[in-house]
Amino acid sequence: MSIPASIIVVEDDPRMGGVLTRHLTRAGYLVSVADNGSEMRRLYRRDGADLVLLDLNLGGENGMDLVRELVASSNAAVMIVTGRADLQDRIEGLNAGADDYIIKPFEVEELLARIRSVLRRQAFGTSVHDAIQLGTLTLEPSAMTLSETASGICVRLTETESRILATLMRQYGRAVSRAQLLNRELQNPEDRTVDVHIGNIRRKLRDSGIRELVIWPVRGYGYRLRFERD
Repeated sequence: MSIPASIIVVEDDPRMGGVLTRHLTRAGYLVSVADNGSEMRRLYRRDGADLVLLDLNLGGENGMDLVRELVASSNAAVMIVTGRADLQDRIEGLNAGADDYIIKPFEVEELLARIRSVLRRQAFGTSVHDAIQLGTLTLEPSAMTLSETASGICVRLTETESRILATLMRQYGRAVSRAQLLNRELQNPEDRTVDVHIGNIRRKLRDSGIRELVIWPVRGYGYRLRFERD
C-alpha cells in the first residue's frame, strides 16, 4: 500500500481551513493546518510535507515571502490558494517558485485535480531518473540542474521548470502543448501559467550564458525546443 501524500494547509480563516481539511482528508491525504508562517515552519520541521497549500493573505505576514522561503529551504511543492485574482499577483507567485496558483472561490474537483497534478510533478522531481542529454547539455531531473559540459555552467531549476524542460528535451524539435507541459488539462484556455515558467527558464539560460538553446513559441498551442544553429 502506498503512503498517502502529506499536505500542510496554511490558512488563517478557520472556516476555510476546516473546509480544505475535510475535502483533502476525504480524498485520502494526510492534512495538517497552520494559521501563520511560524506554525507552518514548526509543522514542516516536525513532519515534513509533500505539498503546502498557502494563502497569501495571512495577517501581517507576506505570503510571497513564505513562498520564496519554502522554495529555497524545503522539498515540498507549493500551491498558492488565495482570493487575490490580479494578474500581477499570479505572475509574482509563479516567479517566486510556486508550482500552481488557484483563485478562491474554486470548485473542489478542480482543486483536487490540480493537487494530483502538482504531486505527480513533485514525485518526478524528487525521484531518481536518468539524466537527459542534448548536445553538450545535461539535465538531471532528480537534482533539478542543467549543466553544460564544456564550460562547467550549472543552472539551478525549480521542480516545475525542470519537468517542463525535461519534456521539451525529450520532445526536441517537436511542438509540445501547454497542457502537456503542465501535465494537466487546462480548464481555462487563457491559462498562461506555463508561459511564466517558460519565461523563468529562458531568463536562467540567458543569465547563465547558455544562449544556443532556444524555446520557441508555437502560436495558439505551446512551445518547441531548438538549438539556435538548427
